[in-house]
Amino acid sequence: MKRSGKPFFILTGSTGVLGSHILYELLWKIHACGYQGKLILLLRPKQGKSIEARFRDLLNPALMPVFMQEIDLERIQKDHVQLQDYDMTTAEALDACFQSEEGTWHLIHCAASVNLGTSAAACEEIKQTNYYGTLRLIKMLRPYIHKVSYISTAFAFRPEEWKEQNMVQYRNYYEIFKAQIEEEIPELCREYGLAWQILRPSIIAGRLMDAPYHVVYRFLVFYLFGAFFYRSKQAYGNMNVRIALNPNGGLNMVPVDYAAKVIVRALDTPIQDLNVVHSKYVPNTFAVPRMLQAAGWTNYEFVSQIPTDLNPVEKLYYRTAGAQLSQYLLADDYPFDMAELKDLIPDVEEPNLEANFAALCDYAAEHQFRHVME
Repeated sequence: MKRSGKPFFILTGSTGVLGSHILYELLWKIHACGYQGKLILLLRPKQGKSIEARFRDLLNPALMPVFMQEIDLERIQKDHVQLQDYDMTTAEALDACFQSEEGTWHLIHCAASVNLGTSAAACEEIKQTNYYGTLRLIKMLRPYIHKVSYISTAFAFRPEEWKEQNMVQYRNYYEIFKAQIEEEIPELCREYGLAWQILRPSIIAGRLMDAPYHVVYRFLVFYLFGAFFYRSKQAYGNMNVRIALNPNGGLNMVPVDYAAKVIVRALDTPIQDLNVVHSKYVPNTFAVPRMLQAAGWTNYEFVSQIPTDLNPVEKLYYRTAGAQLSQYLLADDYPFDMAELKDLIPDVEEPNLEANFAALCDYAAEHQFRHVME
């Protein structure tokens, strides 16, 4: 039996970069509904921390969005949040968690490995965690849920004209398996009688809507570029690095709080397919120098393809961070249809990434590109 009017959600990935902010928005939703509804978080112990300790980390007053101060956190933890130990790679049975509950739930599946590598090991990790893990989870929860909201990636999206012209190519196993899941979820949900939606955020940056600003809990994707140069400057800072990029291309990025607000706004709508993206790409020739400046690296130049006569720091870069990021820095931009997104959030002003990009980079450098929490 589907519940109506009250938030009853299952969320995976709540300790992740985006999942944590989806969690905050859902807690606010319960608060705004007069403390009605419930949230079940599927998470696992990590690095010696229990699931309870990992959840408490998310409620650090110095890090969480300022609006969380208005919520009765003691009440909401006691009466409206349930923590459930669950590992995507092992898929322990969850029946006991739901047998005593009446009514069905809305599953928001945000947990994923963000490994952009192209090795056989990366393929196996992504296949087991992101692909099989997703399918197992939906199949296991099918008696207890009425809707699946799958958090994919904008980089699994390809314009229809590309598909019609057989131009669809993916850069890594992360994109390949995200796209494969997108193909299978509609059919699987129709078979199980479930509603579904696919929500695709682009690259996640730090907060720009809710204070404290610029906060992001883990420095992934483009932040890894800055982290490489920050950590390499002592040993190799005197060497010049030729960075392969497309001077006419850019990075589509969205602040984490903006993405979370869009996603939670979309949950109760009939939208089945939504790209959670920015209307403007941040140009490579703008973004890369500012990240390098924050990292304290001054010796570099741009080239149009990866060089073959690599110096020691270039060998290290193109074997590590560059192996994952060059495929994005060299890519052409492609268009996203923004109409549905604009209709969904006409009252939410799109944050200005370029105006705040240097501050986002500086925040990462001030934290030495070390994850704030795991």
